Parts: sequence; structure tokens; C-alpha cells
Amino acid sequence: MHNPIFISDTASGADKTDQLLSAWAHGWTISRGTDAPIPLADFGYRIQVGLPGHLERYVLQGHVLTAVQKLAQELDTPDTWLKICAPHSSVASLLPKRWKIKPLEYLMTKSIAPIEVNMPDAYHISLTQDGDAVTARVCSREGHHAATGRMAVFKQYAVFDQIVTEPAHRRRGLAYAIMQSLANHACSKDASIGVLVATDEGRALYTAMGWMLASEMTAAVLVE
Repeated sequence: MHNPIFISDTASGADKTDQLLSAWAHGWTISRGTDAPIPLADFGYRIQVGLPGHLERYVLQGHVLTAVQKLAQELDTPDTWLKICAPHSSVASLLPKRWKIKPLEYLMTKSIAPIEVNMPDAYHISLTQDGDAVTARVCSREGHHAATGRMAVFKQYAVFDQIVTEPAHRRRGLAYAIMQSLANHACSKDASIGVLVATDEGRALYTAMGWMLASEMTAAVLVE
């Protein structure tokens, strides 16, 4: 069992956000099957992704923007990504023009606890574990794929990833069922804090589920 590193009530807001960002970076690598994040002198992490269009990514704290700016100026490999824990307004002017800024994202968090999952009658859910990651799949009674999601446990954190409901099966509570099923599994592994990064559309859904915004996040990709 991991030795948890609890978020102290006396920690500053920036410290708490940094801990959540670190947990998300580590959980993301577990979920995606990449090597562990490589620390960058206490201002973020480098992750080797190795996919077309996404060779590597840098997950960076938002209160050390001088270091972020220097890194953005030095990087020169196309398809390198930045994920900066800061809003567009704080970052855009610091990045050279060859960086293409993507739509705003949101680092979110929630305390998790075991709760009974009520699946709609026409669906069933299954969980498959591989190492410290779990995949939840929802299928209809007819066997059609309806929704899926991933979750990785890192210390006391449950990092949620790739929560997707197919268009024909939306607005039926399947995303909530997946999230709670994964949370229940995480709690059985001694996790107590949920972490995720949401799109604008996803933020509304997660807010309705009780998730709270920790920080806006700026994503950017280096183009040729």
C-alpha cells in the first residue's frame, strides 16, 4: 500500500494545486501506460508520450511562469505539448508564436467515498483492472457499447481519465455510474481524493456531480 501524502489544511492554495497537478501527471501516465513523469526542478514534469501528434508533454505549475516562458522558448520539436496550470490570460503573451494555444481546460477535484451505484435497467457495467489502472465499460442490454472510463490510483488520489459516453446513450446517468464505480474501486485501494482535467463541456458535467475547480489550465502544442 502506498504511504499517502495528505494535502495539509495549512498548505497554501498554490501548494494544494501543485499537489493535485502532480497527482494528475502521475495518474495520467499510469492510465496511458507511459513512463513515469520526469521532475523538472520543482516547476513541473516532462512525460514521454511517443504518439503521432503528441511526442511528449510538459505538465507545468502556473506560479513559476518565468521558468515556463524560458522552457517554451527553448523547446523546438513539433508535436510537443504544454499543460500549464494557469489561465490563457496569464500564459498567452509568454509563449512564442509557434505555440498554438488550445481551448481552456480545468483541473478539478473532489473528495470521494463509497456510494452504491444505481445503473439504469437497460445497462450493465464491468470493471477491468490492469496494474494500478482500471477501465469501466458500460454496455446496453443488447450488448452495444455505451460508455467507458479509466481511473488510476496514485497514493491517496484517484485520477479519472477518458470518461466518454456515446452520443446515443447520453443523459441517462451513465457517466455518473462510471465515475462512482471507479471511485468505489479507488476507495477500496485507500484513495480519498479525486482528480481530473476537464474540457469546457466536461466541466459542466463534473460540477453537477460535485467536483470543484482547482485551476484553469492552458494547453498548447508546438507546430512547425
